Amino acid sequence: MSTITSSLKKWQKKKLCSLFNNANFSLLFKASVHGYHINTFHQKCNYQGPTVIVAYNKSEYVFGAFTSKNYGQTNQNVVDDKAFLFSFNDKEVKEDPLRVLSGNPQYAFTDSGPNFSSLVFLYNNTATVYSNPASQYKFDPQRMHGNDLQLTECEVYRVEECLRYLTVIINNVFRTKEALLSTISGWKPSVSSVKQARILLVGPVGAGKSSFFNSINSVFKGYVSIQANTGTAGTSLTTRFRTYNIKPGSGVSHVPFTMCDSMGLEEGLNSGLDVEDFANILKGHIQDKYQVRTLGKRKNIIVNRFRICFIKRIVLALDSDWLSRIQSCCKILKNIQLTALHKYRGYIRDITVDRYDCGHAY
Repeated sequence: MSTITSSLKKWQKKKLCSLFNNANFSLLFKASVHGYHINTFHQKCNYQGPTVIVAYNKSEYVFGAFTSKNYGQTNQNVVDDKAFLFSFNDKEVKEDPLRVLSGNPQYAFTDSGPNFSSLVFLYNNTATVYSNPASQYKFDPQRMHGNDLQLTECEVYRVEECLRYLTVIINNVFRTKEALLSTISGWKPSVSSVKQARILLVGPVGAGKSSFFNSINSVFKGYVSIQANTGTAGTSLTTRFRTYNIKPGSGVSHVPFTMCDSMGLEEGLNSGLDVEDFANILKGHIQDKYQVRTLGKRKNIIVNRFRICFIKRIVLALDSDWLSRIQSCCKILKNIQLTALHKYRGYIRDITVDRYDCGHAY
């Protein structure tokens, strides 16, 4: 889909910005693309916060209406003491834009479409404007639109006051974070004998498994924490199997899972995580800090026969080049899956791989 661009010329945008203390504008609706229809207008513009309608005609007038309230298609009169109509044109470039307030803010606009009583845009679902300068907003029609009511374009922008909009975003992020942390902290495994879930991170070399853990750890601690070694290299920086218990910070009472990091997956002899080590990790037989083996390499295995719990979830981590690497990664996982199923069927019947099906490359 092509990007929808604004019809505002540079000087026109400066004029418009001068009405809003240089706020930012986000294009929501463009009639030449979406159609001159009220229903489409509401689909694109409802509940978007403060918006401004910008209409264009052949007489080179740019005029419209601002409301600080939401459109909601309620068919009710809306109270808005900040609403106004405006206009400017290319014959009066050096003049300040015309700005007209409502004579009665109790009836700023009617929420049945872009209906500001004195100016009704998309009138009868056409590229025209209905004008009644003697209604709520009183103006000289020559100054407002040059008595040209035929539109060449009609756009709607969300008005984003930088500081206010940024504050709203930050507040929403913190509320969402707190809600998520509360939900996760209150989660319990379905098996009562299991105190915590264990999450195994699996992926190719350099995918960011250790970095992913550090990010999760930082969120729960409430500050940036770099517990796992990270970096870039030709081979896996993680050569030991590691289990990380996350200690909760302020606002979090309990973290119901442990994260497990492993060597990266690689193709070729003497490289990447060994299949049998992978299977033993799933069985709970591998101790923390165990030096994992690479494919094709053999040495005595350290086995902890006291099983803490099964790892029930694998998170597959892939980097930004995953499209070119996923086939290789899935081939290795498929090999691990088949080998593990053959040797350790009783232990791994519940294992799943998040997000990616190893039988397909997307």
